[in-house]
Amino acid sequence: MNRRKAIGRLLLLSGAGLAAGAGFTWFRYYRKPALEELDGFKPMIEELAETIIPETDTPGAKSAGAGEMIIRLVRECTPRNAQNRFLTGLADVQDYARSRFGKPYMDCSETEKDAVTAHFEIRDRTGKSLRDKAMNKLIGPAFFQTLKKYTVISYCTSRQGATRGLQYDYLPGVYRGRIPLAAGQKSWATS
Repeated sequence: MNRRKAIGRLLLLSGAGLAAGAGFTWFRYYRKPALEELDGFKPMIEELAETIIPETDTPGAKSAGAGEMIIRLVRECTPRNAQNRFLTGLADVQDYARSRFGKPYMDCSETEKDAVTAHFEIRDRTGKSLRDKAMNKLIGPAFFQTLKKYTVISYCTSRQGATRGLQYDYLPGVYRGRIPLAAGQKSWATS
C-alpha cells in the first residue's frame, strides 16, 4: 500500500468516527425526553434551587415553591434538546455527589451541596467563543444555566418572592424614571 492510499483511508476513518460521534450526540439530545423522571427529581430540584436562593430574612426558593414551577417550566416551556440536557444534568449532579462525597446529593451537608453547585456553575459556564455559541444553539443551554434561570423566574413570580423577597408596590402610581433607593432597600417586584 502506498502512502497516499494509507493517508486517505486514515482520513476517511477519522471522518467516519467524527460523524458517528456527532450522530450519537445529536440523538442523545433530540430523542423523546423521559419527563416522567422529573417528579422523582423534585426534592433534589428544590434543594438545588434553595442553594441558589437560600432562605435568609426573606423566604428561600424552596418555601416559595420554586421546585414545582421549575418542573412545569421544563415540561411545558423548554425545547426538547434542553429538556434532555436538563435531565442529563440532574443525573450528573447525582453521579458527581456520589463520586465526590460517597453519598447522594440529598444526603450531603450544606457545605457539600454548595461544593456540588459550585462545580456545576464552573462546568456549565459558557464563554463568548464561536464553539460555545454553536453548542448552545445546537444542543440547548447548559443544565446549570437553565436551572438558575428557572429558579429566578420561579422565585420572582411566586407570591412569597414578589411580596416578601422583593419590594412590591400594590398600587402603582405615576411613572418616575429616577427613584432614589435607601441603603439596604430591596429591588422592586413591579416595573
